[in-house]
Amino acid sequence: MCVIVTAGKGAMPTIGQLARMSETNPDGAGIAWHDGTGLHRYRNPDNNQTLAFIIKNWETFRDMPCLMHFRLATHGATTEENTHPFRYRLSDGEHGYIAHNGIAHRHTKGRYASDSRNAILAWQTGQTDLTDGSQGRFAKIDQNGAIEWLHGGQPIQGERGTIMVSNTNWLDHGIDDMMGYDINEIRDEAYQMGYDDGQRELLDGAIPDWTPRRR
Repeated sequence: MCVIVTAGKGAMPTIGQLARMSETNPDGAGIAWHDGTGLHRYRNPDNNQTLAFIIKNWETFRDMPCLMHFRLATHGATTEENTHPFRYRLSDGEHGYIAHNGIAHRHTKGRYASDSRNAILAWQTGQTDLTDGSQGRFAKIDQNGAIEWLHGGQPIQGERGTIMVSNTNWLDHGIDDMMGYDINEIRDEAYQMGYDDGQRELLDGAIPDWTPRRR
């Protein structure tokens, strides 16, 4: 079913929350964020690579508005091109990244195998409305770092602060495995694993050479 996550400045999901979202929706993950000077995106059809990237930059991302997505593929192959969030540009000059949760039933046929990409293309050109909920839930982050839910979104508590998610179907996934463990220890171990993986990816050139900017 996928899940969209948005977090404003000062808020981020916990490592446990991200792990459950990823395990429940394993077909690609991405993050878009605004660092105060511009909008950036990282996405990968391998969820582990995206999780490693997020964990590596954890403290920095917490100070920035972020849009994240974990995909459960229904239409279209598991590729980077079909991994959310997608780039968009509107006629008024607004541009940024957008993510979709659900099935856009009116857009399963079109230019792309992905119904999400077809729906977003139609929305950009004024051919469809994504705010009524009939085609699923959508959230976007624009060139100024403003986050907006076109439809859907419910608040839950993150690691610090409130985050917004498109659904909570993933909440009970793997919860028994987390019982009896210190979440801080899990977070520290995951951070180190993610940092090491991220460093290797940077050396291999798979992750863009982005220098975090604190605000």
